[in-house]
Amino acid sequence: RSASATRTMGEETVAELQIPDVDDVVKGVEALDVDAGDDVDEHDADLAPQAAGGKPSSVNMSPADAKVEAVALIDDDRLLQAARLLRRHAVDVPIANPLDATDAKLNAFVPKAAVMEDLIASLKADPKTPGTEWLVQCEHSGRRDVSIYYRMDNETQTKLTARIESPIHKDMLVPFLSVLNESELYKSWLPNWTMPRLRVRRSDKLSQTGRCSQVVLVTVDLPWPFSSRECVLDAWGVDDIDASGDICVLVDSMKPGESMRCGSIVPDVDESGVVRIDFEAGFLFRKLPGGWEAERDAARAAASWFGTSGSSSTIAKGGDGANDSRRSSLDEEGHSDDHHHADSSPGDQILVSVQMYMDPKLSYVPTSLLNFVIRTVLYTMWCMLLRVAEQVRDGKSESHQKSIRAKSTELYDWVRERTGAMLARLFAGGNVVTA
Repeated sequence: RSASATRTMGEETVAELQIPDVDDVVKGVEALDVDAGDDVDEHDADLAPQAAGGKPSSVNMSPADAKVEAVALIDDDRLLQAARLLRRHAVDVPIANPLDATDAKLNAFVPKAAVMEDLIASLKADPKTPGTEWLVQCEHSGRRDVSIYYRMDNETQTKLTARIESPIHKDMLVPFLSVLNESELYKSWLPNWTMPRLRVRRSDKLSQTGRCSQVVLVTVDLPWPFSSRECVLDAWGVDDIDASGDICVLVDSMKPGESMRCGSIVPDVDESGVVRIDFEAGFLFRKLPGGWEAERDAARAAASWFGTSGSSSTIAKGGDGANDSRRSSLDEEGHSDDHHHADSSPGDQILVSVQMYMDPKLSYVPTSLLNFVIRTVLYTMWCMLLRVAEQVRDGKSESHQKSIRAKSTELYDWVRERTGAMLARLFAGGNVVTA
């Protein structure tokens, strides 16, 4: 379908976002003789760009050639494949006494792969596995099917790690990625609260390095007597589709004085009283694992048995009726919006997961504030992200559509092509991925 295509929604007719029909994309990729039914060997996937370029793809390439190829993979947003290639050819990173720009680039980029691999392993692990220390905030809660887990740092009880996940229909993949990417629009849709005060005051892109990587400055106002917090976030998009079928995004905070990949220096705090904090997160997009639907149905049956509307749990005393009302409102919005795919099945869904760690640089976090963040803020922000992605899918949110159209040639045409390859790999021929 083209950008000029329109469809009627209630009383209004809206121009659709330039996102081709997902099934058409899958068929188009299959027509290119992509073998979507078989797992891609990690070695073959890592060398695919090299072979396509007419270069030798010998398993016996020298360490020097492996380093050059790894840089080419990094430039093509395939960081994880680059790291595997270097390991296979016994190239240790960081490289001691780097000799050239290739060594310097590998030293700057490849260590991030280990961080991303750890986050992916954690996101693919069952949060209820003994020893993981995850506490359940909610599971399969609301009509958007949101699960939230958390754990606190045992020593300080101020550092929070949270995990959130939801299944989405496959035609939500490009809209979701676009909302994540359009960081300059975060302030327009992220929720704000007046009681207690919590709001995103600023979201500025400091640099764009490559198609899928950017550095963003985010400032958040906290309730009195706490001063505002901010972080400089370095976001890396990674295409691991050919090797694992996954798309990943790594987000890591940067400190003042650090060099961004564009060569600029991370600025100091420009407002008195604002505190820079530490933040790390990883997003993972993959095929919905087998058994997810059965687990969801069991959780909701248990919730119904005990007379609750979902399987969410309160982490401490002291609920907020207004916040509960807002949560219910978001659930209702999800109900109306997601009739778009009321007949979705596990065979056409993507699991979106994020794991985040934050150190707010506070010596003490009141229980009321902690409850508010875990019980209300995380759920609301996640549902707002899903809702905006649904709006983009449905041809709404003009600010996002305008930005997407402006970046179509340089970014979103490539995103559509790569996500089409991902969907062909995951869904064609009834292929089932369980991990």
